[in-house]
Order: sequence, then structure tokens, then C-alpha cells
Amino acid sequence: MRPAPSHLIFDGMTHPSSASPTRILVWDFPTRLSHVLLAAAVVGAFGIATLVDDEGAVFPWHMLLGAVAAFVVALRVIWGFAGSRYARFGSFTFGPRAVFAYLKGIVSGKGARHVGHNPGSSVVIFAIFGLTLGLAATGVAMSRGGDVVKEIHEVLAYSLVGVIALHVAGVVVHTLRQHENIALAMLDGRKEGNAGQAIASAHPLVALALVGATALWAGVLVDGYDGRSHSVSLPGLGTSITLGEIEKGDRPRAGGAGHDDD
Repeated sequence: MRPAPSHLIFDGMTHPSSASPTRILVWDFPTRLSHVLLAAAVVGAFGIATLVDDEGAVFPWHMLLGAVAAFVVALRVIWGFAGSRYARFGSFTFGPRAVFAYLKGIVSGKGARHVGHNPGSSVVIFAIFGLTLGLAATGVAMSRGGDVVKEIHEVLAYSLVGVIALHVAGVVVHTLRQHENIALAMLDGRKEGNAGQAIASAHPLVALALVGATALWAGVLVDGYDGRSHSVSLPGLGTSITLGEIEKGDRPRAGGAGHDDD
């Protein structure tokens, strides 16, 4: 008796394998780098907000890292429409039926493989992007919004931590149940599939531009930060962004990030 053909998933559709699966290029450099940069910015921002006194000299870095995280998300959203095959949001499968089928497959250990993002990770990605942008928006609004906006900001922050924890747990469970090291795949960009399902290029020049733009944005934030007003001047735009909460009677703090006027 001939064995049943193996199957792979792409864009929510099941396709029989036409050749022996091998490790193919799935994730381009911009996708992988945005993942690393966002994780570093979010972990740094949350760590400072949790462990550092909000009156201390280090605390402004919490706000600056949050602004960097939002910038990385904005770039990733652009790449979600203009990027390679599996980086595009159009390749994500995240409907309720798809998510339920995926979870059922994880429990049974017999779920179909997904060349791109599986339904669980698709939902998590959208949640992380939305929460990160929400945190940035409320961080800016806290300078005018008072305690209500501050509470919303904190709820979003802990929600983001919860989603990330769920994501990490999901990666571990998926790896154990599906025998597919998706953490390694996000590092080297390769997953099991057929040659016809591979992307043609890792887009290294786009990745270089992404890193350069993020570094430039971070430099502008640090250089233009005013510790007294908690604002960042944006050169060339003639405007500034106020970050975080400003208490009545705030005075300049010694050693704050950026430049303070004498």
C-alpha cells in the first residue's frame, strides 16, 4: 500500500507535496530583523518601566524605547503589504475556524504544517502590533490625558506582556507537538517545504534600510529629547512629541536623557 501524501499549508489551503520536503527560505531578512528589534525594544521598555524609579535618570529611556518599538511596527506594517510572500498580511490565516483547527491539531499532534505563519502566530502578531501602537499613542496622550489614560496605558502594557508570554508558550508547545523548530526558523529564515514554496530573495538591502532607518529614528529621539518637558524635537518638521506623564510642578532632573536647557 502506498503511503498517503504529506501536506503543507499555504494561505489557508492544503496542498499535496509534489516533491520531498526540504529546508527552504521562508522568512526574509526584514521580517526577521523587525522581529528582533521589536522584541528588544519592548523588553527594554517594559524592564525599565517595571524596575526603575519613574523619577530617575534612566526612566526616559522607557519612553524612547517605546517610540522605537512603534516605529519598528510601522515599518513592519508597510512590509506586510510590500514584502515577500510570507511576510505579507495576505498570507496570514487567522479566522476563528482556522485558529480552532490549528489548536485542535496541536492537541492531537496531527495538525497540518504551515509554510508561513500558522493561525495562532497570525493572531498574536496582529495583537502585538495593535498593543504596541496603542501603548505609543497612550504614552503620548498621557501628557494631557491624566489618570484615565495612564491606567489604559498600564492595561495595554500588561496585556502586551501576557500576549508575548502566550506567544512564547505557543512556540514551545508547537515545537514539541509538531516537531518543528520555529524559533530556529525565525533566526535562519528556513522551514520545511517544497522548492516551489520558497521565496526568491531574503531582501538584504531592504533589511539594511530598515536597520538604518530605525537607528536614525532612535538617534533623533535621543538627541532631541528634553528632560524638562518630556518632549522630543523632530528636526525638519518644526514640531515636537511629548512623551509620558508630566506632573504639575515638574522641574528639570539632573542626568536625564537628551539635552536640557540651562
